[in-house]
Amino acid sequence: MKVVNVKNVAIGQGMTKVCVPVVAATDYDVDYQIRLISKSKTDIVEFRADCYENCLDEDALMATLKKIHEKLGKYPIIFTFRTKSEGGEQEATISQYENMLMKAIDSGYIDLVDVEYFSGQDVVERITAEAHNKGVYVISSNHDFKTTIPMEQIVGRYKDMIATGADIAKIAMMPEDGSQVVDMMQAAKELQESGNETPLIVISMGELGVETRTTGEMYGNSVSFATAGIPSAPGQIDVEALRSQLEMIHHIIGG
Repeated sequence: MKVVNVKNVAIGQGMTKVCVPVVAATDYDVDYQIRLISKSKTDIVEFRADCYENCLDEDALMATLKKIHEKLGKYPIIFTFRTKSEGGEQEATISQYENMLMKAIDSGYIDLVDVEYFSGQDVVERITAEAHNKGVYVISSNHDFKTTIPMEQIVGRYKDMIATGADIAKIAMMPEDGSQVVDMMQAAKELQESGNETPLIVISMGELGVETRTTGEMYGNSVSFATAGIPSAPGQIDVEALRSQLEMIHHIIGG
């Protein structure tokens, strides 16, 4: 497994890492979230820029990102703008999306950037190249809040995402029944058994998919997302509760 080492956090090695998103609409909310997260037992912080109401104001966005870097910079920081089509809070044109990610990469305030796989090949290639040029790791991502595609398609999509040069590949889907949760876990397992070297993030959302958040180390999930007050997706659980369960699983499998 290719381990992504960021600020003493080894993503893809050992226990599934905990990531807590900053989900905040206003500057007051950002400050509140920072205080909560700084007291939590997280490994990684994600800034969900689409949740910040002034995210399309470049100066305001960079000031907020700088604040997060200054206050929470001991953790690896992921920059994410989740588009509306993949469950995000705000609309943005593809040029706004690309420009925002490029500015975040060039700011020096982030360690990883989330790049939506379906942004278009040219956009993905440009952002990935710039990120790697600046020493920023790339998470190729895809989210579906309606359903879960068949297992074989999940495996194929992961392979396509990895082929873009991503350092981590993330798929999050909404299950309609328990069999689709199994499909997500089995897809990850199949990739690992076939020799995949890229860390995966595997999420089945909602109540049905909670198992994927807590038992991920058993089938190859490298990062699990938790909440410190405000969830960024259905099914997220409290950071302290999640860490407790991840540690238990790590102990059971002899980690």
